[in-house]
Amino acid sequence: MLIRLFRWFLGYVKFRYSGGFKEDFINDCYNSGVDLKNICLNGDDLTADTRIKTYKLLHRIAFSHGGTVKIYKKKGFPFIFSPIHNRWGFFAGIVYLVFFISFMGGFVWNITVTGNNRVTEVKIVDYLAKNGFKIGTRWSDTDKEGLETSIMSDFEDVAWISINKIGSTASVEINETVAKPEITDNNITNVKAKKDGVIVRVITLGGWAEIKEGDAVTEGDLLISGVRESEVDKKNHYAHAHGNVFAQVSSEISMNINRKQNRKDYTYSREYKSLSIFGMEIPLFIKKDGEDAEISINKTYLVINSYRLPFGIITQTADYYNTETDILSDEALEELAKSELEKKKEQELKNCEILTENINVEINENDCVITGRYSYIQDIGEETEILFNDEE
Repeated sequence: MLIRLFRWFLGYVKFRYSGGFKEDFINDCYNSGVDLKNICLNGDDLTADTRIKTYKLLHRIAFSHGGTVKIYKKKGFPFIFSPIHNRWGFFAGIVYLVFFISFMGGFVWNITVTGNNRVTEVKIVDYLAKNGFKIGTRWSDTDKEGLETSIMSDFEDVAWISINKIGSTASVEINETVAKPEITDNNITNVKAKKDGVIVRVITLGGWAEIKEGDAVTEGDLLISGVRESEVDKKNHYAHAHGNVFAQVSSEISMNINRKQNRKDYTYSREYKSLSIFGMEIPLFIKKDGEDAEISINKTYLVINSYRLPFGIITQTADYYNTETDILSDEALEELAKSELEKKKEQELKNCEILTENINVEINENDCVITGRYSYIQDIGEETEILFNDEE
């Protein structure tokens, strides 16, 4: 392997000998110090390899034995180097590229966060950016120790942090504090109604119920009290009132659906690629403007040993479309209206037990008005804190 690499570095040629005495030609080559490799008979011709310098001697030797030699393949570094050895601009470009990469390597081009569970990566990166440490910042302008101290001071969940330089990547390593157990909320509260309804069930987990099944309540009425005067000691007793108060509630949802509906008629897709070098995007395309398209972006970066380097390809996928307008028939308009009402009902009455449902559809020339009237069971209790003034 080393011999082959050495031969490639020095360079060699593959030649063809024809028209003469092959045995005498080979013997004379070795007597003259010409080293031949991979000698092979190919029909009436002989093929072999030899170094660049010794090939110059082959013409005289071949002529003396009635034959000729001709190169049919050149191999090795000198032949690769030869076309550019007088092009100083190429070497200047290499020098500039090395300088450019070395210079840009002094900046932060990627930030990774590891070891975090309760503190999100977004919060850490945003905090660093607000304090001057972000992509494009010079490493020499960074007060790492100060940033680490600030983060441990401002984030209770961070017990230890270290910002390490790995190439052009800032690796933020975090150790979090042990999570504190939740503290029981002992605030004094009432439970009040957030909607009108008729009580069907009361589950009191704290405080004293002020209503019973079958009572009609309105928004803001007291359902479970956090204050009760004792008949024994004639004093007020306080509690954190909480529980579930289920009531039968009635409400309606109304929507207006236009008969004219726009839709996207997708025509074709196209990908546009850009080079990303140290945060700079170099487009490799010419894009037409003026066409409507949905754009999705995918970024792929060079990764070595799980660390992302600031070199990559950005691919934009554009799905082009024309906007078409459909005028719906009465049947299609009603079907669309019911579908949209169902979506709205699932959003607003989620986790509710629907008892009755009455849907009314009114179709006009330009639109459709759909109204859904519902009766359902819902927990209408809402905790509100009781605030006392100093005199109390």
